[in-house]
Amino acid sequence: MKNKRLRPTEVLGRKFIYPEASEHKAQQEVIFRRLGFKIGDIGLLIAENTVSELVEMGSICSLPNTAEWLTGLVNLRGNLIPVFELGVLLNLDLVQGKKRMLLVLGQGEAAAALPISELPSQQRFHESDKMENLPALPDALTAYAPSGYEQNDEIWFNFEHEAFFESLAGKIAS
Repeated sequence: MKNKRLRPTEVLGRKFIYPEASEHKAQQEVIFRRLGFKIGDIGLLIAENTVSELVEMGSICSLPNTAEWLTGLVNLRGNLIPVFELGVLLNLDLVQGKKRMLLVLGQGEAAAALPISELPSQQRFHESDKMENLPALPDALTAYAPSGYEQNDEIWFNFEHEAFFESLAGKIAS
């Protein structure tokens, strides 16, 4: 008996059904990647589709009579970007002696920079890594880290940086 040849339109219109084993394997391998960075021992994940840039620490212009956690402003291609020292804001012990760089998150008027001591790294998670109960975070960060993932004894929090930076801007203005 000869196999009937199908026309291309018939082939494209057919529904493909995965065997059960392949379907189960596909469900287990749901992996997503995010860029993460650490402030002290707190791992923060940068939101998807966020413009981020790593730049040399450079010259930061301090602002008189502002909070200690507002390090100042840095000129990035003609744009003044606020630099927030999260370690100071969150009362964390930071490692001294390492070369620090600025991680710029966002662009235009929504951009802000954070000094970091370690390079950001690509993190990969399975859906099963998502945590149901998050550990306590410093108060200033809690509302902006609504979910997290645990992998290899490290916890990484989704960081809503835009809302966080807006809240800091509100603190500066008041």
